[in-house]
Amino acid sequence: MVVHCMTHKATPFTRCLMFACLALSGCTTDTTRAEAYHLEFGAQFTVNEPVATASITVSQARALLRSIDLNAPEDRYTVVSADGQANFRNGRIRWTPPASGGRLVYRVQLDSPRGATFDARHTPDWLIMRLGDLFPPAIVRALESSISTSSLALSGPEHWSFESRYGALGTESREISGTRRFNRPTGWLIAGELGTRRETIAGRHIVISAPKNSGFRRLDTLAFLAWTLPELARVFPDLPGQILIVGAPRSMWRGGLSAPASIYLHTDRPLVSENGTSTLLHELAHLAGLHSAADDADWLAEGFAEYYALLTLKRSGGLSQKRFDRALSTLENWVARDGGRLNSPSKGVDTAAAVLELHRQAQRLEAAGSNIDQLVQRLLQDEKITLQGYQNALADLSATPSREPPTSDRSQ
Repeated sequence: MVVHCMTHKATPFTRCLMFACLALSGCTTDTTRAEAYHLEFGAQFTVNEPVATASITVSQARALLRSIDLNAPEDRYTVVSADGQANFRNGRIRWTPPASGGRLVYRVQLDSPRGATFDARHTPDWLIMRLGDLFPPAIVRALESSISTSSLALSGPEHWSFESRYGALGTESREISGTRRFNRPTGWLIAGELGTRRETIAGRHIVISAPKNSGFRRLDTLAFLAWTLPELARVFPDLPGQILIVGAPRSMWRGGLSAPASIYLHTDRPLVSENGTSTLLHELAHLAGLHSAADDADWLAEGFAEYYALLTLKRSGGLSQKRFDRALSTLENWVARDGGRLNSPSKGVDTAAAVLELHRQAQRLEAAGSNIDQLVQRLLQDEKITLQGYQNALADLSATPSREPPTSDRSQ
């Protein structure tokens, strides 16, 4: 939930006393005049226990930060200690630190089942999880003119290493950029006895890391990115400058999942499937901006991500025109058999229907002297992908529309 910053007509004196209640994605302020408090995020891991001890330490010269209200369900989080006042009920930790700062310590259950497998897991040899689960979203109450600076430090068994979207981590704090009032660590985290490869491709620093002896093909993945990533970056210049790809072992959930500047990819997922699609390119397209959509426009975000996975392979020489057409034909058969629609949220067969719709629009745009790249780049100028924005962009880019743009079949 996003709580927007409130504005009031006030004198400079009363203005400095007003509080802004805002969530993780809350607004920023003028950093040239703002006072800053520091948030240090930390976590300790052990070999045998699938539980981490996490902490948030606040340092401030005066009471800039007044309270932090964390989303922390009781089945996963337990408060250990807190300076100041803290209460834990209804799935939330509400902490009021002392005026000079203080520390909150809590424990986090690490394993996260997903059906018969896991999308987060701790073993004696490795750990894979989202940093955002160690440091959950929060509503922060702070002086309106204040901002935070943030840093992150992790520790564990002596033979473990830690990789994140921020680079390699350890007991020495690493600064996290940002000017929000609760600038928490996010993205995938992998730790343990790891095999890691690093390369710069298309101006992006790529890190591929997986547990040793897990079967993940790191160099194959780098080679695949060497010929496909430049094409994807050409269309999506806002692709992050540093990207972590976490290779998940066979005991984990068999798919791909994106998070800020990072991707989870199961060892058994092919770089290119038999139907011509690519899980890795799909998730990279999400990182490039195709991740935030209005409730009724999820089919657009998923459809564009899948369509650009196919287009990128075709444009970079990985798929011939004949195989590209065959991939679309396979999707058509799937949609006809299982009744795919332009639904939000978009399931697999619905995403296939979205790809076919976007391909039809791509052909219309080409006939009008435009192209699908211009359409998607127009959509990414907005904070979220919306149906209205899509329809407006189509109208602008299509000289002679052949039919009305589609509406979404919103799932109930």
